[in-house]
Amino acid sequence: MPQPQLTLPQQYGRFLVTGAFVFVLVFWGLSQFLISTHDAHLNFAAVRLTAKASTHQPFSVWLQNFETAYLPFFLRQRSLLGCYMIASTFAWLAGFFHDTKILRKENTL
Repeated sequence: MPQPQLTLPQQYGRFLVTGAFVFVLVFWGLSQFLISTHDAHLNFAAVRLTAKASTHQPFSVWLQNFETAYLPFFLRQRSLLGCYMIASTFAWLAGFFHDTKILRKENTL
């Protein structure tokens, strides 16, 4: 019985879901080794403050604070950036190869 062809948004959704799953697993695994407990608490507090400020401040003030305070705070942390860059690379590759494998199985590639 032939399988129905997926539309482009369905294929893209499958790519995103696969990538998100791999990103979460790889980022979590790397952060267990590369980010200290103290840095993790600081990061969590900064994310919580950013989220809270987004609901209590006008958008222009929040964006200015985000650009001048929060973003530089996160960009100074090399271990956090390293986890993000490695996890995003693995996520993209996993989504790409998973889609390629499925498309070859469906004989559409």
